[in-house]
Amino acid sequence: MAKSLKSEIPLETFSKVVEAIYDCALDPNRWIDTAGMIAQLVGSEICVLGVHDMKNVHHGVMFHVGVEERYERLYAEKYGAINPYSVPLQLRPVGKVVTAGMIVAEQEVLRSRFYQEFTRPQGVRDTIGFSVLRTEQRMGWLAANRLEGKPRYGDAEVRLLTLLSPHVRRAITISDVLNLKTLRSEVLEVTLNALTSGVYLADSLGRIIYTNRAAEQQIENGNVLRIENNRLVPIDRMARARLATVIHEAIADEAATLSGGFSVALPAREGTGLVAAVLPLHGGERQILCGAFAAMAAIFVQDPIVVPPFLGEAFAKLYGLTGSELRVLLAMAPGLSVKEAAELLGMGDTTARTHLQHIYGKTGTSKQTELLHLFMSSTPPVKAA
Repeated sequence: MAKSLKSEIPLETFSKVVEAIYDCALDPNRWIDTAGMIAQLVGSEICVLGVHDMKNVHHGVMFHVGVEERYERLYAEKYGAINPYSVPLQLRPVGKVVTAGMIVAEQEVLRSRFYQEFTRPQGVRDTIGFSVLRTEQRMGWLAANRLEGKPRYGDAEVRLLTLLSPHVRRAITISDVLNLKTLRSEVLEVTLNALTSGVYLADSLGRIIYTNRAAEQQIENGNVLRIENNRLVPIDRMARARLATVIHEAIADEAATLSGGFSVALPAREGTGLVAAVLPLHGGERQILCGAFAAMAAIFVQDPIVVPPFLGEAFAKLYGLTGSELRVLLAMAPGLSVKEAAELLGMGDTTARTHLQHIYGKTGTSKQTELLHLFMSSTPPVKAA
């Protein structure tokens, strides 16, 4: 993977973007500049980091480059709710990079109000992106856009964002866990001790030089991890080798693992276990913030979180609905008729009715009231860890 990367862009350029992404983990406001770096990397005029909050019905742009303020406001107030890409994106795995044409038929997009009233006036031609975070309430996403006159995204851009995806997701996850907008070294220890995740800071030799309270409890428990010779050692032999390698690579050169991951499963003696995520600290703002500890890597260890899918996502997977079919169903859920739903989505009435007939066939229903009762009463099938 690294070899093909070198043929497309300089490795040094890519590694600078990766470093900037990790700086965002501790200072989310850096996403503004980092979004610009990502946009340049994939040859785009626009890059957006956004969130869809299903519980509070909020669709917003958190950080961006290339979006006018009025369109940022319009997205939050009106058009985020009818974004034709958001629902199909929910049906794809977190981190899976897709282009617009991979998840929604072009003609459906061109007929939509979202395109006619929102993206077309901005001159947007194509979109590429992936979901970066998904909980029972929210879906965070990153997307880049090219304007009219530019070529569509192809395999090269998909490969490039696929390499960036795990780093972006890790930075977002850690930032989300910390729930920080700013972080300063003088309050770092207090902040870390308030976390429910175990935090282990390692020096340049991989020795553990700091553990927060949650980490101390994990070590005292002793069924997953222990500390030997000042190093973090999993009970499981395979996990032991993997964690040692990941910590070493994170400390030595984060560019060396561009296509790899920094996450490690840590099985317990009897069933389940924990998950470790390693964050390099030797570059940029992270080194300054953690200077008081002389730390070169942070290891976050927590219980694996089984995230229940959004109700719509679970229902779609249960009955095999397409993204477009799910969009129609979600639009009708508040009680709209199929004609009203079609108007809301900017979809042709005939197209919406065709989708509805397909939904009836897949769910074994024949009436809107029957379908909506099934949808609202369904329990998402959550797989246990």
